[in-house]
Amino acid sequence: MDYFTGEMVETQFAPAVRLTDEIIFRQAEHIRQQKLIPDLFNIIPYIVIVLNKERQIIYSNNSLFEALGIESQEKLLGLRPGEALDCVYSRKTQGGCGTTESCSVCGAVLAILESQKTKAPVTKECLLTTKSKSGAKCFELSVYAAPAGVIDDEYTLFIVRDISEEKRRQVFEKIFFHDLLNTSGALKGFMQIMRDSINLNEVQELSTYADEAVDILIDEINSQRDLIAAENGELKLNVSSFSAKDLITKLVEFYQNNDTAFCPIQIKCEEDLIITSDIVLVRRIVNNMLKNAVEASRKDTVSISVQKKDNNIEFSVHNRQVIPREVQLQLFKRSYSSKGTGRGLGTYSMKLLGEKYLKGYVKFSSKAGTTFIFGLPVNSLTLS
Repeated sequence: MDYFTGEMVETQFAPAVRLTDEIIFRQAEHIRQQKLIPDLFNIIPYIVIVLNKERQIIYSNNSLFEALGIESQEKLLGLRPGEALDCVYSRKTQGGCGTTESCSVCGAVLAILESQKTKAPVTKECLLTTKSKSGAKCFELSVYAAPAGVIDDEYTLFIVRDISEEKRRQVFEKIFFHDLLNTSGALKGFMQIMRDSINLNEVQELSTYADEAVDILIDEINSQRDLIAAENGELKLNVSSFSAKDLITKLVEFYQNNDTAFCPIQIKCEEDLIITSDIVLVRRIVNNMLKNAVEASRKDTVSISVQKKDNNIEFSVHNRQVIPREVQLQLFKRSYSSKGTGRGLGTYSMKLLGEKYLKGYVKFSSKAGTTFIFGLPVNSLTLS
């Protein structure tokens, strides 16, 4: 790999300057000569890296070799952590890891820069997305950066611990129970009104809404199971033909009839388009879009529409609020949520299911309000 000497390399966040190969190898040799240091670091069951001032790797322990499936440290010398771990943003600019706008919200880069500035230990969480032959892969990492005074005051000790399983369990449990309680509460409300009503027509109407609530309850249980299957590459599609207008109409009716909509919802659908896809997954994605818009609406009108655009059928949901830029940069990352800890699978699952499995696209724009768009190719899936 060529290393920049730095002056002409642009950056959108952290400095892009790098040292030459000659200096990097000299720094690495300095650490290797201190035999106690490598032996000590190899005892630690986490990835341990020593970085120079330019955030380049000059030493790494065996845990990193094992994680990457390599045998030689020389392949990593001079790289930055995101480049070694194959972060999707590390190759978007000439400056590499730390130099894109997305790096401004990266826990790893922020921890390293803060530790270098304060000369104190810093711990943060990092949501890492890598790209493989099978598609994007997400990790939740706990990162620790501290001055490596035992080696050299100018170096940074950087330790990485994979907490993906722990974070996934927290998110699944919180979302699962939160959504189950919400839908169960709505169902209980319908049953209470039905029990107290003496109007047969009202009872029949409410029984329909109760039946829909049960369907949504079952769907929420299945959604957690399907998401796990999707991440493991084991999700099977159930393809059928259905009405896009009917799908969004029923979703909106449910929100309006069980008091989970805090705002008016406007439907825009000029023609009834027929989609051939997995209705459960499509409804789940559109429902996530609608739920997020309703929660963010501040009682302003939310609109939902479906239309044919070129060779795609697009669902779009719009609300009048603008998403802060730092949130936009992390929106589709697993476990990230602006709603607090233990959330964060909604937009991630939309992207995973909508693009990897349904062969469509999920995107958003947040300038004059926020619009999420889920597009499906007209002839993407066929009936079995």
